[in-house]
Amino acid sequence: MKGYRIGIIGAGSIVESNHLPAIASLPGVKFAWIYDKNAVRSALVSKMYGVPALAEDAFDHAVGDVDICLLAIPYGTRKPYIDLCRRSGKAIVIEKPFAFSKEEHLATCEGFDDWAIAVNFQRRYYRSVAILRHIVRSRPLGGLRSIRFIQGNFTLKGGSGYLSSAKLAGGGVIAESSSHILDIILSVAAAKSVRLQELRSLHMDGLDYDSIFDSLVETAEGEVPVHCEISTLRNLANGLYLEFDNGLLTCDLSPDGKIFLRNKTGSGIDLSLTEVASYESIQCQATRINEAFLIFWQQFILGLGRKEANLTSACTSILTSSWLEGIYEKISI
Repeated sequence: MKGYRIGIIGAGSIVESNHLPAIASLPGVKFAWIYDKNAVRSALVSKMYGVPALAEDAFDHAVGDVDICLLAIPYGTRKPYIDLCRRSGKAIVIEKPFAFSKEEHLATCEGFDDWAIAVNFQRRYYRSVAILRHIVRSRPLGGLRSIRFIQGNFTLKGGSGYLSSAKLAGGGVIAESSSHILDIILSVAAAKSVRLQELRSLHMDGLDYDSIFDSLVETAEGEVPVHCEISTLRNLANGLYLEFDNGLLTCDLSPDGKIFLRNKTGSGIDLSLTEVASYESIQCQATRINEAFLIFWQQFILGLGRKEANLTSACTSILTSSWLEGIYEKISI
């Protein structure tokens, strides 16, 4: 395997707890430096992982010494760093949310090879998601008829730091927390397009707190209605619910979340599908969060070496940005 040097932009908790342990496990990949405007955070992470902390005045020159940059800073501050990586011919991995429109998504990707710009939608590699994707494609329950996604956790804590600013965060709970699940829905359904129909939202200054919306996802077999409820103001029966011709599937969407098959009336658990041995053959199944990060990085490095786009590539999540575009256009009205 070709050796790669990685520069890390941002020293927040997701870098400290998830990205760095995953990257450290990759053969032939070395940390070149870490940079954060908060020098205290850079110094802390530097000591934890032995990654040289980079001073701000050395940043532009240091980008030339790496092959890949990980960009894990707030959405609203990223553009200068993306532009620098583009001009320098560096591959880049960007944290979500990636973009809030198809136009912005394509503009961000411009100048990068498809395999050289990735979005960290690592939940695509969860075991639960891989099994759902397999069931939809293999049709043991017939065709997919509808999807419901429910996420509601009441909290008295407001957004702090960049999360309190729509300019920095891009949006509220949908952008920060639920964009992963919107991406999973599109991936599981093998969506060709998505169209928002109706939306009701409690929001302020561009930050959404409680939203209910209905969309239509177009698949090869026709349109599938999708109902979503996403809230920080209500406790809800969280999960992903898929209705097929001949049964209902429910899943909590944790990496190793159990997938239950119920009859069409919704009563009685017939089978826990995650315990079926035949699904062991599905590739790239993460049963823990950090394992998903590791698989993501393994796949990104593999695609980079082969010059082939894969599930990590930004070109595979354009529909997710299009869906967010429709949602936040409604929220901003």
